[in-house]
Amino acid sequence: MEKKKNNGWFFKVLICLFVFYISLSIAVSSGYYSAKLNEKTLVTEENMKAFEEDVKNGKEVDIKDYINETHKDYSTKTSKIGVNISKVVEDFMTDGISKMIEIFKTLFT
Repeated sequence: MEKKKNNGWFFKVLICLFVFYISLSIAVSSGYYSAKLNEKTLVTEENMKAFEEDVKNGKEVDIKDYINETHKDYSTKTSKIGVNISKVVEDFMTDGISKMIEIFKTLFT
């Protein structure tokens, strides 16, 4: 009897990709991005109040004094690749699985 070749590496890669997708999804849904936006909104509201006070007091105002553009891009090639991989896996999980279910429905109905 001849033994079948072990294709365990495929399932290991598939499981790793799934775990990777789940971890990125949790990071996005945990609210990190919304917390950063909320922080930026707070700074903007404080700057608007300072602007209104300066106008009320008759001070000379300049828009550059009230706008804080301190965007720092911390993304790397690795993080961009991770985001792209997670998008591909997400597309497969949403579109691919729903299409497979439709195929099974047509086969068994």
